[in-house]
Amino acid sequence: MAKARAAVVFVWGAYTFVDDAGRPLRFVLDEAGEPIADAQGVPMVDLTGTGAVATQRYSGTAFLVDRQGHLLTNRHIAEPWWEKEDPEPLLAAGLQPRFVQLRAFFQDRAEPVPVEVLRVDPELDVALIRTIDWTPTAEPLAIHPRPDEVTEGQAVMLVGFPTGLDAVLSKLTTPEYAALERAGLDTYGKVERLAREQRLLPTITGGFVWEVKPDILVYDARTSGGGSGGPLLDRQGQVIGVNAAYNPDFEGGNYGVPIAVGIRLLAGGGQPATGATREMPGLLSEEPAPAEGATPTKSPQGTS
Repeated sequence: MAKARAAVVFVWGAYTFVDDAGRPLRFVLDEAGEPIADAQGVPMVDLTGTGAVATQRYSGTAFLVDRQGHLLTNRHIAEPWWEKEDPEPLLAAGLQPRFVQLRAFFQDRAEPVPVEVLRVDPELDVALIRTIDWTPTAEPLAIHPRPDEVTEGQAVMLVGFPTGLDAVLSKLTTPEYAALERAGLDTYGKVERLAREQRLLPTITGGFVWEVKPDILVYDARTSGGGSGGPLLDRQGQVIGVNAAYNPDFEGGNYGVPIAVGIRLLAGGGQPATGATREMPGLLSEEPAPAEGATPTKSPQGTS
């Protein structure tokens, strides 16, 4: 289990949307410098807003598959706007997503590592990413050499970060948790501190495979949001699937994509990632553009 944990990483991302000139969406402020919200309390954003850059933050899971820093995860982690309704009006208006942060936290490194998106499957929820300017020292997970031999009823283990940071925090002792709260850190700051203290550890759950199809595996190993992209392992510790979704109303129905899809991406299949493939942290430090009169819109909601 120590080997599996070392190869599974916490993925942190934050993204915004920009126009053709590279201007990011910003919060719209009133004359007092306070954010303006709609009747439902959703902050308004605009390309000519004078507030902070409007970003959407999220977390997920990925796992190491070779010694060159390649990792498999879900496409909705590598491209968090993929197949989501909230960003559709922004994309239809010609805006493009840009990563402000896209980083992986490894067990054998105190600091986060930027990652880039290499390839995605055009239909199924799997993506290939890679570390930038750093090669992990952890042992990569072994991929099942014959994924078509996965059968219904076999025992499996699922590794990841379900609930995001919440499950990690629940494992802290009372003094550890109190010390973290006293530090007054935001969510990302807490993630960084836990990583430096080697307490950012994934959760392992067990269960059985109940249904096997060419494009989906159904199992009852427990998971939730944040566990997306984690490896589904057989009893020998070999990867047989990539965790992709869960049923919040029925713990016996969680879903993964067969590892055969990941194998295709590693062999050069699927399609190259385009557009936003790595972080551009400089977006946050840019000054707002002079206002030219534009129609405010709602801030995109929801996380992956």
